[in-house]
Amino acid sequence: MRIILTTCLIFLFQNAYSQAMVSDFTFGFEVSPVISWMSTDDNLINGNGANLGVKLGTTGEYMLSENYSITAAIHFSFNQGGQLFYESGGNLLPRTDLSDPDFDKDLPDNVDIRYKLQFLEIPFGFKMRTNQMGNIRYFAHFPEFGFFLNTQSRANVEGGSPGNTVNTKDENINDEVPFFRFRWGVTAGLEYNIGGDTFLVGGIGYQGTFGDILKGRGMRNNGQRDNSTAKIRGLVVKLGVLF
Repeated sequence: MRIILTTCLIFLFQNAYSQAMVSDFTFGFEVSPVISWMSTDDNLINGNGANLGVKLGTTGEYMLSENYSITAAIHFSFNQGGQLFYESGGNLLPRTDLSDPDFDKDLPDNVDIRYKLQFLEIPFGFKMRTNQMGNIRYFAHFPEFGFFLNTQSRANVEGGSPGNTVNTKDENINDEVPFFRFRWGVTAGLEYNIGGDTFLVGGIGYQGTFGDILKGRGMRNNGQRDNSTAKIRGLVVKLGVLF
């Protein structure tokens, strides 16, 4: 994992340098708060809370014309995920040895699991913008796709029934989350010129994941296997600067 992250960082700085040398490219940085939550297709597993996270990274655009560009980026995303409420307990984290041996493979009914996930994201997409009006130009980033790599996964597990409760924090659940997944998104906002070719960027985006974000397949207390599909959704407040 360290080799992957180091390679990506080297690529990031090399990409930044090369883009600065070519007039058809613009380069920028992004620090964007994210509110994310999770949902499933199983009525016994329901969303029960959101996470406040952040995306940090670098962005690049290849200008097709004054109004259209192809985009790519490298983002480090922290504290993505959300909280799920499980009406039926059981072996809900089948690949994880919890720190509390009393609940290692048998969580109680009515338990909450808050997933706190960290990703390395590589998004790419198509961006449209208006002509500049005064100091402002508006943009729509659509479509936007990308893939992300699981770099760290933690969970808080709490709740249960009277006399049978669990409360444990920051459990390592890396084996419960797929290493590689895809996402999609759409963003709209504005760019404010502060001089020369430098623009401050602000916008609102909506993002979601493709495929199951949890491996699941553990056995529940009701005798059924967990075959649910979980997804992450998120609202992103895009904040950045373009050069």
